[in-house]
Amino acid sequence: MSLRDGCAWPEALPLLLLAPLAWLLLWALDRARARRLARAVGPRAQALTPELSARRRRLRRALAAAGLLLALIALLQPRWGRSAGPPESRGVDIVVCLDVSQSMLARDLPPSRLLAARNEVQALAGRVRGDRMGLVVFAGEARLSVPLTHDMESLLQLLQLADPLSVRAGGTDLGAALESALALLPEGGAGGVVLLLSDGEDLAARGPLVAEQCRDRGVVVHCVGFGSALGSKIALEGAAGGGFLRDRAGAEVVSALDRAGLRRIAETTGGEFLEAAGAPAPLLDLYERRVLPMARASFEAQQRRERENRFQWPLLGAFLLWILELCWTDRRRA
Repeated sequence: MSLRDGCAWPEALPLLLLAPLAWLLLWALDRARARRLARAVGPRAQALTPELSARRRRLRRALAAAGLLLALIALLQPRWGRSAGPPESRGVDIVVCLDVSQSMLARDLPPSRLLAARNEVQALAGRVRGDRMGLVVFAGEARLSVPLTHDMESLLQLLQLADPLSVRAGGTDLGAALESALALLPEGGAGGVVLLLSDGEDLAARGPLVAEQCRDRGVVVHCVGFGSALGSKIALEGAAGGGFLRDRAGAEVVSALDRAGLRRIAETTGGEFLEAAGAPAPLLDLYERRVLPMARASFEAQQRRERENRFQWPLLGAFLLWILELCWTDRRRA
Protein backbone atom coordinates (compact mmCIF):
# COMPACT_ATOMS: atom_id res chain seq x y z
CA MET A 1 0.00 0.00 0.00
CA SER A 2 1.43 3.38 -1.02
CA LEU A 3 1.41 6.46 1.18
CA ARG A 4 -1.20 8.12 -1.05
CA ASP A 5 -3.52 5.10 -0.84
CA GLY A 6 -3.16 4.98 2.93
CA CYS A 7 -4.90 8.28 3.68
CA ALA A 8 -8.22 9.91 2.86
CA TRP A 9 -6.71 13.29 1.93
CA PRO A 10 -3.59 12.54 -0.14
CA GLU A 11 -3.61 16.03 -1.66
CA ALA A 12 -2.57 17.42 1.73
CA LEU A 13 0.61 15.31 2.05
CA PRO A 14 2.86 18.39 1.51
CA LEU A 15 1.48 19.77 4.79
CA LEU A 16 3.72 17.28 6.62
CA LEU A 17 6.64 19.54 5.72
CA LEU A 18 5.27 22.08 8.23
CA ALA A 19 6.59 19.98 11.13
CA PRO A 20 10.33 20.15 10.21
CA LEU A 21 9.86 23.78 9.19
CA ALA A 22 8.36 24.55 12.60
CA TRP A 23 11.32 22.82 14.31
CA LEU A 24 13.79 24.86 12.22
CA LEU A 25 11.92 28.06 13.09
CA LEU A 26 12.00 27.30 16.82
CA TRP A 27 15.71 26.40 16.59
CA ALA A 28 16.43 29.69 14.81
CA LEU A 29 14.49 31.63 17.44
CA ASP A 30 16.48 29.96 20.23
CA ARG A 31 19.75 30.81 18.48
CA ALA A 32 18.66 34.41 18.05
CA ARG A 33 17.65 34.57 21.71
CA ALA A 34 21.04 33.20 22.81
CA ARG A 35 22.86 35.81 20.68
CA ARG A 36 20.80 38.65 22.12
CA LEU A 37 21.51 37.40 25.64
CA ALA A 38 25.24 37.16 24.90
CA ARG A 39 25.30 40.73 23.61
CA ALA A 40 23.39 41.96 26.65
CA VAL A 41 25.27 40.27 29.51
CA GLY A 42 28.55 39.19 27.91
CA PRO A 43 30.48 36.26 29.49
CA ARG A 44 27.79 35.73 32.11
CA ALA A 45 25.36 34.42 29.42
CA GLN A 46 26.64 30.85 29.76
CA ALA A 47 26.09 30.92 33.51
CA LEU A 48 22.53 32.19 33.04
CA THR A 49 21.72 29.40 30.54
CA PRO A 50 23.38 26.18 31.76
CA GLU A 51 23.84 23.25 29.37
CA LEU A 52 21.12 21.20 31.08
CA SER A 53 18.58 23.99 30.51
CA ALA A 54 19.61 24.31 26.86
CA ARG A 55 19.18 20.57 26.31
CA ARG A 56 15.75 20.66 27.92
CA ARG A 57 14.75 23.53 25.66
CA ARG A 58 15.90 21.63 22.58
CA LEU A 59 13.98 18.57 23.74
CA ARG A 60 10.84 20.65 24.27
CA ARG A 61 11.16 22.05 20.74
CA ALA A 62 11.51 18.52 19.37
CA LEU A 63 8.42 17.38 21.31
CA ALA A 64 6.42 20.33 19.97
CA ALA A 65 7.48 19.62 16.39
CA ALA A 66 6.80 15.88 16.76
CA GLY A 67 3.34 16.65 18.16
CA LEU A 68 2.67 18.92 15.19
CA LEU A 69 3.74 16.13 12.80
CA LEU A 70 1.33 13.67 14.44
CA ALA A 71 -1.48 16.24 14.33
CA LEU A 72 -0.89 16.76 10.61
CA ILE A 73 -0.92 12.99 10.05
CA ALA A 74 -4.28 12.86 11.86
CA LEU A 75 -5.50 15.63 9.54
CA LEU A 76 -4.71 13.40 6.55
CA GLN A 77 -6.98 10.72 8.08
CA PRO A 78 -4.71 7.66 7.79
CA ARG A 79 -6.46 4.41 6.98
CA TRP A 80 -5.32 0.86 7.62
CA GLY A 81 -6.82 -2.44 8.60
CA ARG A 82 -10.28 -3.55 7.56
CA SER A 83 -13.80 -2.81 8.71
CA ALA A 84 -15.82 -5.46 10.53
CA GLY A 85 -17.34 -6.90 7.36
CA PRO A 86 -15.69 -7.54 4.00
CA PRO A 87 -16.67 -5.13 1.22
CA GLU A 88 -19.28 -6.39 -1.19
CA SER A 89 -17.87 -7.20 -4.60
CA ARG A 90 -20.45 -5.50 -6.83
CA GLY A 91 -18.50 -5.98 -10.02
CA VAL A 92 -19.19 -3.97 -13.15
CA ASP A 93 -22.44 -2.76 -14.67
CA ILE A 94 -22.79 -4.12 -18.21
CA VAL A 95 -25.41 -2.86 -20.64
CA VAL A 96 -25.93 -4.94 -23.78
CA CYS A 97 -27.32 -2.94 -26.70
CA LEU A 98 -28.79 -5.46 -29.14
CA ASP A 99 -29.64 -4.42 -32.69
CA VAL A 100 -33.01 -5.92 -33.64
CA SER A 101 -33.46 -4.06 -36.93
CA GLN A 102 -34.51 -6.00 -40.01
CA SER A 103 -30.94 -5.99 -41.34
CA MET A 104 -30.04 -8.30 -38.45
CA LEU A 105 -32.19 -10.99 -40.12
CA ALA A 106 -29.53 -11.40 -42.81
CA ARG A 107 -28.06 -14.90 -42.85
CA ASP A 108 -24.43 -14.24 -43.71
CA LEU A 109 -23.79 -15.26 -40.09
CA PRO A 110 -25.79 -18.44 -39.48
CA PRO A 111 -28.45 -19.00 -38.45
CA SER A 112 -28.92 -15.21 -38.73
CA ARG A 113 -27.15 -12.16 -37.39
CA LEU A 114 -29.81 -11.65 -34.73
CA LEU A 115 -29.86 -15.25 -33.53
CA ALA A 116 -26.06 -15.34 -33.44
CA ALA A 117 -26.05 -12.15 -31.36
CA ARG A 118 -28.65 -13.54 -28.96
CA ASN A 119 -26.57 -16.69 -28.53
CA GLU A 120 -23.56 -14.56 -27.63
CA VAL A 121 -25.54 -12.66 -24.98
CA GLN A 122 -26.86 -15.94 -23.60
CA ALA A 123 -23.30 -17.29 -23.24
CA LEU A 124 -22.19 -14.09 -21.51
CA ALA A 125 -25.12 -14.19 -19.07
CA GLY A 126 -24.04 -17.67 -18.04
CA ARG A 127 -20.50 -16.48 -17.37
CA VAL A 128 -20.87 -13.25 -15.38
CA ARG A 129 -20.27 -13.42 -11.62
CA GLY A 130 -21.06 -10.48 -9.37
CA ASP A 131 -21.80 -8.16 -12.30
CA ARG A 132 -25.12 -6.60 -13.20
CA MET A 133 -26.42 -6.81 -16.74
CA GLY A 134 -29.03 -4.79 -18.55
CA LEU A 135 -30.50 -5.16 -22.04
CA VAL A 136 -31.44 -2.43 -24.51
CA VAL A 137 -33.00 -3.42 -27.83
CA PHE A 138 -32.95 -0.93 -30.66
CA ALA A 139 -33.64 -0.31 -34.31
CA GLY A 140 -34.83 3.16 -35.38
CA GLU A 141 -35.38 3.85 -31.67
CA ALA A 142 -34.20 2.22 -28.46
CA ARG A 143 -36.21 0.49 -25.76
CA LEU A 144 -35.14 -0.72 -22.34
CA SER A 145 -35.87 -4.42 -22.18
CA VAL A 146 -34.12 -5.39 -18.92
CA PRO A 147 -32.85 -2.93 -16.29
CA LEU A 148 -29.53 -3.64 -14.55
CA THR A 149 -29.96 -6.85 -12.60
CA HIS A 150 -28.22 -9.89 -11.15
CA ASP A 151 -31.18 -12.05 -12.23
CA MET A 152 -29.77 -13.69 -15.35
CA GLU A 153 -32.70 -16.08 -15.71
CA SER A 154 -35.16 -13.23 -16.20
CA LEU A 155 -32.78 -11.52 -18.60
CA LEU A 156 -32.48 -14.68 -20.70
CA GLN A 157 -36.27 -15.09 -20.86
CA LEU A 158 -36.72 -11.54 -22.15
CA LEU A 159 -33.75 -11.95 -24.48
CA GLN A 160 -35.65 -14.66 -26.38
CA LEU A 161 -38.35 -12.09 -27.17
CA ALA A 162 -35.91 -9.68 -28.83
CA ASP A 163 -36.79 -9.44 -32.53
CA PRO A 164 -37.66 -6.71 -35.07
CA LEU A 165 -41.15 -6.43 -33.56
CA SER A 166 -39.65 -5.37 -30.20
CA VAL A 167 -39.22 -1.79 -31.46
CA ARG A 168 -41.82 0.18 -33.40
CA ALA A 169 -39.55 2.42 -35.49
CA GLY A 170 -37.60 0.80 -38.28
CA GLY A 171 -34.08 1.68 -39.38
CA THR A 172 -30.99 1.75 -37.19
CA ASP A 173 -30.01 4.46 -34.69
CA LEU A 174 -26.83 3.57 -32.81
CA GLY A 175 -26.95 6.92 -31.02
CA ALA A 176 -30.34 6.11 -29.49
CA ALA A 177 -28.98 2.79 -28.20
CA LEU A 178 -25.98 4.48 -26.56
CA GLU A 179 -28.18 7.20 -25.04
CA SER A 180 -30.42 4.55 -23.46
CA ALA A 181 -27.36 2.77 -22.09
CA LEU A 182 -26.05 6.00 -20.58
CA ALA A 183 -29.42 6.66 -18.94
CA LEU A 184 -29.34 3.17 -17.45
CA LEU A 185 -25.83 3.41 -15.98
CA PRO A 186 -25.52 5.23 -12.62
CA GLU A 187 -23.55 8.47 -12.68
CA GLY A 188 -20.51 8.90 -10.45
CA GLY A 189 -19.76 5.19 -10.29
CA ALA A 190 -17.05 3.11 -11.86
CA GLY A 191 -18.27 4.10 -15.30
CA GLY A 192 -19.72 0.85 -16.57
CA VAL A 193 -19.43 -1.00 -19.86
CA VAL A 194 -21.62 -0.99 -22.95
CA LEU A 195 -21.55 -3.94 -25.34
CA LEU A 196 -22.95 -2.82 -28.70
CA LEU A 197 -24.03 -5.73 -30.91
CA SER A 198 -24.91 -4.59 -34.41
CA ASP A 199 -24.10 -4.77 -38.09
CA GLY A 200 -23.15 -1.09 -37.80
CA GLU A 201 -25.54 0.35 -40.38
CA ASP A 202 -26.15 3.63 -38.53
CA LEU A 203 -28.86 5.22 -40.68
CA ALA A 204 -29.29 8.10 -38.20
CA ALA A 205 -25.50 8.72 -38.16
CA ARG A 206 -25.52 9.73 -34.46
CA GLY A 207 -23.35 6.94 -33.08
CA PRO A 208 -19.97 8.76 -33.04
CA LEU A 209 -21.49 11.86 -31.43
CA VAL A 210 -23.09 9.94 -28.54
CA ALA A 211 -19.89 7.89 -28.21
CA GLU A 212 -18.15 11.12 -27.20
CA GLN A 213 -20.73 11.55 -24.44
CA CYS A 214 -19.95 8.01 -23.26
CA ARG A 215 -16.25 8.83 -23.18
CA ASP A 216 -16.92 11.97 -21.12
CA ARG A 217 -18.91 9.88 -18.61
CA GLY A 218 -16.11 7.31 -18.37
CA VAL A 219 -18.24 4.64 -20.03
CA VAL A 220 -16.38 2.19 -22.28
CA VAL A 221 -18.19 0.91 -25.37
CA HIS A 222 -17.06 -2.38 -26.92
CA CYS A 223 -18.54 -3.14 -30.33
CA VAL A 224 -19.15 -6.57 -31.84
CA GLY A 225 -19.97 -6.56 -35.54
CA PHE A 226 -22.37 -9.13 -36.97
CA GLY A 227 -22.36 -9.75 -40.69
CA SER A 228 -19.87 -9.63 -43.53
CA ALA A 229 -18.31 -6.88 -45.60
CA LEU A 230 -19.76 -8.43 -48.78
CA GLY A 231 -23.23 -8.19 -47.32
CA SER A 232 -26.28 -10.37 -47.57
CA LYS A 233 -29.93 -10.19 -48.52
CA ILE A 234 -32.39 -9.83 -45.66
CA ALA A 235 -34.66 -12.83 -45.36
CA LEU A 236 -38.18 -12.02 -44.22
CA GLU A 237 -39.46 -14.32 -41.51
CA GLY A 238 -42.59 -16.14 -42.55
CA ALA A 239 -42.39 -14.95 -46.16
CA ALA A 240 -43.70 -17.49 -48.65
CA GLY A 241 -41.05 -18.87 -50.92
CA GLY A 242 -38.18 -17.46 -48.89
CA GLY A 243 -38.82 -13.81 -49.77
CA PHE A 244 -36.31 -11.03 -49.12
CA LEU A 245 -36.69 -7.44 -48.01
CA ARG A 246 -37.06 -4.96 -50.89
CA ASP A 247 -36.64 -1.20 -51.02
CA ARG A 248 -39.24 1.23 -52.38
CA ALA A 249 -37.98 0.71 -55.90
CA GLY A 250 -38.57 -3.02 -55.57
CA ALA A 251 -34.90 -4.02 -55.49
CA GLU A 252 -33.75 -6.56 -52.94
CA VAL A 253 -31.88 -4.89 -50.04
CA VAL A 254 -28.32 -6.02 -49.39
CA SER A 255 -26.98 -5.27 -45.89
CA ALA A 256 -23.22 -5.21 -45.22
CA LEU A 257 -21.20 -4.94 -42.01
CA ASP A 258 -19.91 -1.42 -41.34
CA ARG A 259 -16.58 -2.17 -39.67
CA ALA A 260 -15.32 1.42 -39.81
CA GLY A 261 -18.35 2.88 -38.04
CA LEU A 262 -18.30 0.38 -35.19
CA ARG A 263 -14.54 0.64 -34.79
CA ARG A 264 -14.79 4.44 -34.58
CA ILE A 265 -17.37 4.23 -31.78
CA ALA A 266 -15.28 1.74 -29.82
CA GLU A 267 -12.01 3.64 -30.19
CA THR A 268 -13.67 6.94 -29.19
CA THR A 269 -14.52 5.48 -25.78
CA GLY A 270 -11.35 3.43 -25.29
CA GLY A 271 -13.14 0.23 -26.18
CA GLU A 272 -12.46 -2.53 -28.68
CA PHE A 273 -14.09 -3.71 -31.90
CA LEU A 274 -14.41 -7.41 -32.74
CA GLU A 275 -16.06 -9.22 -35.62
CA ALA A 276 -18.37 -12.04 -34.56
CA ALA A 277 -17.31 -14.05 -37.62
CA GLY A 278 -13.64 -13.79 -36.68
CA ALA A 279 -13.85 -15.04 -33.08
CA PRO A 280 -15.55 -18.15 -31.66
CA ALA A 281 -16.97 -16.27 -28.65
CA PRO A 282 -16.37 -12.51 -29.01
CA LEU A 283 -18.47 -11.41 -26.02
CA LEU A 284 -16.80 -13.88 -23.68
CA ASP A 285 -13.42 -12.80 -25.05
CA LEU A 286 -14.17 -9.14 -24.31
CA TYR A 287 -15.49 -10.05 -20.87
CA GLU A 288 -12.36 -12.01 -19.92
CA ARG A 289 -9.84 -9.53 -21.32
CA ARG A 290 -11.50 -6.16 -20.78
CA VAL A 291 -14.44 -6.33 -18.34
CA LEU A 292 -13.02 -8.56 -15.59
CA PRO A 293 -9.95 -6.32 -15.08
CA MET A 294 -12.37 -3.42 -14.58
CA ALA A 295 -14.23 -5.44 -11.94
CA ARG A 296 -11.00 -6.19 -10.10
CA ALA A 297 -9.97 -2.52 -10.19
CA SER A 298 -13.41 -1.51 -8.87
CA PHE A 299 -13.17 -4.04 -6.03
CA GLU A 300 -9.66 -2.88 -5.05
CA ALA A 301 -10.83 0.74 -5.04
CA GLN A 302 -13.73 -0.27 -2.81
CA GLN A 303 -11.34 -2.06 -0.46
CA ARG A 304 -9.28 1.11 -0.16
CA ARG A 305 -12.45 3.04 0.70
CA GLU A 306 -13.40 0.42 3.30
CA ARG A 307 -10.14 0.73 5.29
CA GLU A 308 -10.74 2.00 8.82
CA ASN A 309 -10.01 5.64 9.55
CA ARG A 310 -7.35 5.69 12.30
CA PHE A 311 -6.93 9.46 12.75
CA GLN A 312 -7.58 9.23 16.49
CA TRP A 313 -4.27 7.46 17.23
CA PRO A 314 -1.87 10.08 15.83
CA LEU A 315 -4.10 12.80 17.29
CA LEU A 316 -3.85 11.21 20.74
CA GLY A 317 -0.07 10.98 20.33
CA ALA A 318 0.08 14.68 19.41
CA PHE A 319 -1.83 15.69 22.55
CA LEU A 320 0.40 13.53 24.75
CA LEU A 321 3.57 15.06 23.29
CA TRP A 322 2.23 18.59 23.71
CA ILE A 323 1.22 17.90 27.33
CA LEU A 324 4.69 16.48 28.01
CA GLU A 325 6.26 19.54 26.37
CA LEU A 326 4.23 21.89 28.57
CA CYS A 327 5.09 19.96 31.73
CA TRP A 328 8.83 19.88 30.95
CA THR A 329 9.65 23.41 32.02
CA ASP A 330 12.75 25.08 33.41
CA ARG A 331 10.83 27.37 35.72
CA ARG A 332 11.47 26.78 39.41
CA ARG A 333 8.63 27.00 41.88
CA ALA A 334 9.04 29.74 44.52
